[in-house]
Amino acid sequence: MPPGQPAAVGAHVIPDGFVYLGRHLRSSSGGVEPALVNPDLPVAAPVSPATDPGSGPELAYHLLPPRTRGVYLDWLAGGRRGDVPAGLVLLFCFGLERRVLLDAGHDPAVRGELRAITTEVRRLRVRYGVQRAGEVGGGPTLRRTLDNLLDLLELLAAPRANPGRRAEPAAAPPHGDGPTPVGVRVALARFAAACAPVPADWARAWVRHHPSLTRRRAEVDCPDEFDRLFALRYRDRHGPGLVPPGDVPGVRLRYQPASPTLTTTLVCREDLPDVLAEPRSTRALGSLVDGVTAALDPYRRWSAGFPHARGSLAAAALLPRELVDAGHGPLGALRVWAEQQLDGRPQAVIDGAGFWAFWSTAAPERMARDEAAALLTVLALLDFGVEPDVRFGSPTLTRGQAVLFRLGRPASDRPSARFPAAAAIVRCAAAVATAARPVDPRNPLGEAVLATAREVAAHLRLDPGEDLRLAARLGWLLTTRVDIDRLGRQTTMLTAAERETAAHYLIAVALAADPAAGPATVAALTRVYRVLGLEPDLVFHRLHERSVGAAPTLPRPLPVARYGDHTATAQVGASVHEPDEPVAVQVPDAVPSGYALPWAGDRALSAAVQLDQAAIRRTIADSAAVTTLLNTIFNNGDLLEQAPTAVQSVANGADLIASLDPAHSALLRALATRPSWSREEFASLAAAHGVLPDGALDVLNEVAIDATGVPVIEGDDTLAVDNDVLLELLA
Repeated sequence: MPPGQPAAVGAHVIPDGFVYLGRHLRSSSGGVEPALVNPDLPVAAPVSPATDPGSGPELAYHLLPPRTRGVYLDWLAGGRRGDVPAGLVLLFCFGLERRVLLDAGHDPAVRGELRAITTEVRRLRVRYGVQRAGEVGGGPTLRRTLDNLLDLLELLAAPRANPGRRAEPAAAPPHGDGPTPVGVRVALARFAAACAPVPADWARAWVRHHPSLTRRRAEVDCPDEFDRLFALRYRDRHGPGLVPPGDVPGVRLRYQPASPTLTTTLVCREDLPDVLAEPRSTRALGSLVDGVTAALDPYRRWSAGFPHARGSLAAAALLPRELVDAGHGPLGALRVWAEQQLDGRPQAVIDGAGFWAFWSTAAPERMARDEAAALLTVLALLDFGVEPDVRFGSPTLTRGQAVLFRLGRPASDRPSARFPAAAAIVRCAAAVATAARPVDPRNPLGEAVLATAREVAAHLRLDPGEDLRLAARLGWLLTTRVDIDRLGRQTTMLTAAERETAAHYLIAVALAADPAAGPATVAALTRVYRVLGLEPDLVFHRLHERSVGAAPTLPRPLPVARYGDHTATAQVGASVHEPDEPVAVQVPDAVPSGYALPWAGDRALSAAVQLDQAAIRRTIADSAAVTTLLNTIFNNGDLLEQAPTAVQSVANGADLIASLDPAHSALLRALATRPSWSREEFASLAAAHGVLPDGALDVLNEVAIDATGVPVIEGDDTLAVDNDVLLELLA
């Protein structure tokens, strides 16, 4: 009885067909067809609960007891929607299997019935394949039979794929786990046959059900985050979608019927390429899954330990940037607060206590290093930065003044090779700028000082975005007190070329903060020059050049060089030149300027030259006034008495670092001159300072761990110096 055609069996009316009805129908094995409903067999009134006939070879309509036949006919007459034993649903599936496997070979009408049969099996899978509370569900045998039959029907009912025909999957991709549904294989085959890109949702089903791509922990523990990140990165990598190749064998399905009278059948659809068997696309998807898994792994591990803290700021710090939702929740509140603090400006001086409203800390007044680093990572997700930043060699955040600024793009979470030198230079600049009076970064004078940071950033060739951080660092230093006496230890890593850069830059900073170049500013400049190991007399010479309108210039930008390279800089006077570069002594073909001196023997011409004695007397008087002013400056004991002592102390290595003795303090300063040392070089350096290398290594690391929590020197064959820890020890 085909779908939609009613049939009567005694007092029972089956409204929609789907059954074999008659007295004689042989099975493929020669016996009576198990699914045949014989109207001549006796039927008794059903009883509740009905007995399950099981699923063995004895499951057949003609072998059922009369009361069980009554239950089965009532179920068929009711549209197959009531609660019945799983064996009776399985008996109904025997008839569907015979129809699509046996009758299809000689009855052309079967092709037109496949869609209706598929719909009915899918409905039965939903109704009887899942155990629901308070309902009778099928057992594992019935669920497996319905799944296998549904796979067979979807493969047989799939329209023929033709090259160039648009691929339109009929339904959304499945989300369950388990064996690969044939529906997924058919849908992917249609994309391949049409040379069409696979959308992100079908690509996710492709990965979920691929037999070679095992499920990762991130997929299980963070399914929503994994699906979102996979879709985003899939579109980013493959655009509209990955186009699977169509030059692969067709889909094949080996079907094991549930009916005991049918044999195993191999169903082939050569017009549908089996994409799951194609290795190139599998490798591309596997690489994408590896990347998504690695990106989510820190968040997965953290959420496993703190499952109730998902959605917090701490969780957002571990999420990949693509998944950060800056418009809602605690992260959105932090963004709104930061925007209010900046009020449209590139940076603003704020009270660091404001962060305590968003971030819990162990100590009430000061963040630990890991707490501050995690908060700064969250702020970076919103494109904000803060100085001081513990990741860039500054102290941790406290309930005091800090500088909030907008990060540039790209923005790194660690300093570049040249940033520590730039940070040391702007520390010197803050000491000079605040020598005469406090400088507020928010007023015009402070803005003029901050504007000079871009000059030194460009000269040192900092990484993109670090010029903004350097200006913020300078703004924060202007709000704190910078002790000139401590600059010697904080500038030990500067090279000769970087010290010369600092010397020119400090002149520009001094005049930006104090245009009149008063005695306090000049004295501070002189002291910093001595700390940097430069000639103090250059201060007056360069200030004089600026006062008469000479254009301020820094030395030539430093070449990008790393340790081990042959690139170097050569200092000639006050300028820095590349190796082997010609130095211009006189511009060729220059037009002479000035006045020619007369020959000594030309008496007539000599007699014509008359000196202005009044002008000479005025010049001598002006020189005497300048001498008096300079003596007043240099004789100021409060300003200058300490400078020679500080310089001599640094030169002699008398200043101790933390709890180190003079020998180990001097060794640590020597290590600061390079980012890494070989074992042999370290042993020679330790011997030069009169200490044993292994013991010195332990002593330095113990002091660093006590002060910062991490060692200052690490490595086996090559010893790497942690610049952040080093700066904190030298501070």
